[in-house]
Amino acid sequence: MRILLNNVTAITVADRGVLKDVSITIDSGKISKIGRDLGDLKLKDYDKVIDGKGKTVIPGLVNAHTHAAMVLFPGYDDDLPLRRWLEERIWPAERKLTAEDVYWASMLAMIEMMKSGITTFADMYFFMDDVARAVEESGMRALLAQGIMDRKLDHEAEKHLDKATKLVEHWEGKAGGRVKTAFAPHSCYLCGEDVLKRTVELVKKYDTRLHIHLSETREEVEEIRTTKQASPVQFLDRLGLFEVPTLAAHCVHLSAEDINILADKESTVSVAHCPKSNMKLGSGVAPIPKLLEAGVNVALGTDGAASNDTLSILEEARYTAHAQGVRREKIATMELLKMATVNGAKALGMERQVGTIEEGKKADLVILDLDTAYLVHSPDPIDALVQLAQPQDIKMVIINGRVVMEDGKVLTIDEDEVKSKVKQLSKKYRED
Repeated sequence: MRILLNNVTAITVADRGVLKDVSITIDSGKISKIGRDLGDLKLKDYDKVIDGKGKTVIPGLVNAHTHAAMVLFPGYDDDLPLRRWLEERIWPAERKLTAEDVYWASMLAMIEMMKSGITTFADMYFFMDDVARAVEESGMRALLAQGIMDRKLDHEAEKHLDKATKLVEHWEGKAGGRVKTAFAPHSCYLCGEDVLKRTVELVKKYDTRLHIHLSETREEVEEIRTTKQASPVQFLDRLGLFEVPTLAAHCVHLSAEDINILADKESTVSVAHCPKSNMKLGSGVAPIPKLLEAGVNVALGTDGAASNDTLSILEEARYTAHAQGVRREKIATMELLKMATVNGAKALGMERQVGTIEEGKKADLVILDLDTAYLVHSPDPIDALVQLAQPQDIKMVIINGRVVMEDGKVLTIDEDEVKSKVKQLSKKYRED
């Protein structure tokens, strides 16, 4: 499909900065031209012409850490600390999950993500074949990994690792290249040392990535220090995990030595910062300014909706700024936008395809109307976007050169059907 976006303000998140009154052409799923004077343009040559006057276009937002199907569990005793919340509420509920539940719940999550401008997400969960099927049908882009939670490398663990491997073998590069895969050992407190080592071997074998929770709570850090005589970061570094591309979620409790290790591994390790979830569960506030200053690539994630309530990366950017503000530390608005876009793309190994608006990159774009009552006073479009914009300001979402959401309506998913299905399926999670 050939698309022409005319007379728009483009926040490129690239070297060209903010471009006003430019035209963007899209051919075969990619951005083909960006410029003010594209004199050879003929409207009849395009399948869709979009009037961008008064509109702003940004790269698609990236949710670098989530568990999409957990939209089934909002408000599940989320006043409990993380470990009790998992053991007493979430894990018992997850034992009831079926493939059908995860498929329809993931569809619901993707509707919310697209409506909030997210075009790409990293998901770590169960029944991931069904999540992949949902991604393929929705038109979204994703990095998918089957969760691994085994303390010993026994027969049961081998079954789980085999399932994770089959996901990689079957789905890597599918859906026109929109689906990428990874291996996801849950954490160093739920996965044994031999399980972690085997996972690293598989990541190397399949030339993929590793997605893991890391240093999320003080309790985790204390437990690993007691059992392994090291911090979680030091322990994983010792095992060689950071020799492979690693997406480390949370990283709330880090020592100066931990930050130095992550900085030394900046070519392979990225951090997915999930501020709202961390605050809601009382896990703490990650030292994001220190990580950025050290050169660590920091992206933004929502975590699952059960520990967040919403799936909005712009909201995560604001929570990041506000949480650091309490500490009397500041993060520049442009840095927050990079965390929501290009840093997220890098964390998922997709920076050559998405994350910025540049010729030759995939056409994953979000078009907003920032000319509203609560935005019109802001002279800086980046500040307006990051600090004030709401999901209702998003008018169109394009993924891989395909319009997937327009005027608040997702075009690739039957929203009424999905909501009806999830309402029925979720009843069993409310019985107790």
